[in-house]
Amino acid sequence: MRVGVLQGFLSRRYLGFWEAYLRALGVEVVRASVDPDSRLPYCLPVQGLLAQVEALKAQGVDYLLLPDLQGGVESERGGGQCPWLLDLEATLHRYYPGFPPVFKVPAELSERVLGRAGEIGQILTRNPMRVGRALDQTKSLLKPAPPLKTPPGSVGVVAQPYLLEDEGFRQRVTEALAQVDLLPYFPDQPPERLREEGQRLLPMDLPTDQELLGMVHYLHRLGRVRALLLVVSYACPPIPPLLRKAARRLTKPHRLLTLGEDWEGELKALKREMEG
Repeated sequence: MRVGVLQGFLSRRYLGFWEAYLRALGVEVVRASVDPDSRLPYCLPVQGLLAQVEALKAQGVDYLLLPDLQGGVESERGGGQCPWLLDLEATLHRYYPGFPPVFKVPAELSERVLGRAGEIGQILTRNPMRVGRALDQTKSLLKPAPPLKTPPGSVGVVAQPYLLEDEGFRQRVTEALAQVDLLPYFPDQPPERLREEGQRLLPMDLPTDQELLGMVHYLHRLGRVRALLLVVSYACPPIPPLLRKAARRLTKPHRLLTLGEDWEGELKALKREMEG
């Protein structure tokens, strides 16, 4: 039995447990290290996701492990109406039919995941004793990943959680700011804390929306943060209106920038605002 797994789309938050658990079941875990397909008319993270799905499909996996980005919460107005955020599995079925059967799992870890793990283990092995042993071996991994470390900068960086969890994205932002002698400050709070912050700014239904707005609220009230950088994926029009709505409540200098575009002029202007 072979199960394909995806890197990105919050994989840092959930994949460590699931890979270990599947291997403990005796299942082969398959990854696909491929570059994003820039020919596709989607944002960079989705291009990467689809390239992996295509590669896994070609490798002949029996199942595909997909994250439930919203923890079962449904909203017709959430996620900036971005279908990839609203329901990743349903959107893949709609735009990319023919991929393997899916196991949808929570995109975060807690003891509540044990039930879903038991269900999937039973489907894969039909062996309750093996499932029990595998859970005993791996349940210690059901701990939320700590927030990534952040440089002690003065420019708070806000972006969708699946971007901020990407080390490559953080490096690109850091390098862009370094060109104008600035340092970033990425949100350093766990997701549940940021969601609480987001509800104080604007009530939203979906966890990813709450977390996004929570970054705005949290970074804006930090004394060390003197300006905010609001970043969206290129070719991803639904998200900017949500951030623009939040930005209208800001008093600190800020810029809404698009990944993949030239930021130099905007960052120089932002620095002048910070200094003036």
